[in-house]
Amino acid sequence: MKAKAIAPTNIAIVKYWGKNPLWEKYHIPCKSSVSFTVSDLYTETVLEVERGSGSVEFELNGKKISKDEKEFEYVGKYIAKLNELVPETKNYDYYIKTKNNFPTAAGFASSASGFGAMARALQGVMKELEPKAYEKYFSDDSKLSVFARLGSGSATRSIPEKGGLVIWHRGIPMDYPFGPDEVSNETKEKVIFSSYAESLFPHDYWPELRIIYVSVKKSEKKVKSRAGMKMTLKTNPIYRYWVEYEESTLLKEVINAVRKKDFGKLVELTIKLSNGLHAMMLYTMPRIVYMNDTSHQVIERILELNESEPKASYTFDAGPNAVVFTLDKYEEEVVSVLSEVVGKQNIVVTKPGKGSRLVE
Repeated sequence: MKAKAIAPTNIAIVKYWGKNPLWEKYHIPCKSSVSFTVSDLYTETVLEVERGSGSVEFELNGKKISKDEKEFEYVGKYIAKLNELVPETKNYDYYIKTKNNFPTAAGFASSASGFGAMARALQGVMKELEPKAYEKYFSDDSKLSVFARLGSGSATRSIPEKGGLVIWHRGIPMDYPFGPDEVSNETKEKVIFSSYAESLFPHDYWPELRIIYVSVKKSEKKVKSRAGMKMTLKTNPIYRYWVEYEESTLLKEVINAVRKKDFGKLVELTIKLSNGLHAMMLYTMPRIVYMNDTSHQVIERILELNESEPKASYTFDAGPNAVVFTLDKYEEEVVSVLSEVVGKQNIVVTKPGKGSRLVE
C-alpha cells in the first residue's frame, strides 16, 4: 500500500520551547503554542508499507539515509513510538521517501513539515490496511496531530487541514506530578492524546496577511532545537514563569488580535513573543545564540519601518532566519527594505495556507 502526502511548514507566534520533563518521550510541551500554517513551503512524502517485520528505509531529498545518520535516528524513534501506541503497525515494513522545497535544518521548521507529511501519509495507508486502528487513532485531524507530534513537536501544528491560525494545546500542566510509568495504560493514553492541534481561523480568514521568509544563513544549526530546549529547562531559573505568563496571558491576546484582525496588536505581540523566546535562550547556561549580526540588522530595519505606524513584525525560531509578518498594502515597501539587508534572492513572500493533505 502506498500513500503520498504533503504538509506545509508553520511559523509560530507563541513559541514551543521545552517538553514536559516527565513526558519528554512523547513530546508533550510545557506550554501551548500558536502558529500560522504557511502556503508555499512544504514537504512531500511518499510512504510505502507492506507486510513484514518492522524494517525501515528512509530517503531524504534524493539521498538514502543510512541507519547511523541522525535523520534516520529520528525516523526510527518515531516508528518505535508508533508501534508502542498502535501495536498493529508492528507487522509492516516502511519505505519512506521525502523531500523539502526549502533548506533543511536552517530554522525553517523542516521537521514540522516532514513529520506532518509522514503522519498524513500514514493515515492514508492505515485506512486501507488496518481499518479498526484507523478509526481509533487516525480518523480525524486532532488524533493525527498527536502522531505527527511523536516525531516533532512543531509538526503537530502542520496537520489541521484548514490551516491558518493553529493552536497546539499543551494538554497537561507543566507541574503534572505523574510520569507514564506511574499511571494506568488508560490514563497514559489519555495524557498522550490530551496534547493536540486544531485550526482556530482557516487559511483564508485574513487574506491581506503576508508572511515573508528572510533567509540569512543556509547552514545547519550549531545547537539543535531538541538539545537547546533541554538545556533551557535544566538551567534557566525563570523558565517556569515565562511558560505560565505566555500560557495564561499572551496566548489569549494573540488569538484575540487575529480574531479582530488587529494588525497593530499582532505586530506588538509577535515581536514581544520572539524577543521572549530568545531571552530564555540567553538565560540558559551556557547561553544559546541562534541570531547573528544580519538577524539583528533585520530587526533594526523593521523597528525603523514601524516608527510612523505598525507595518511589519519579525519573529525568529531556533535559527538566524527571520520571518516577517506584514499586510499586502505594505508588502512592496517591506520587501524593498529587507532586500537591502539580505538581497532579494533570499526573500520568499507567502501567506497563510492550508494544512497537510493526501495527494494523488
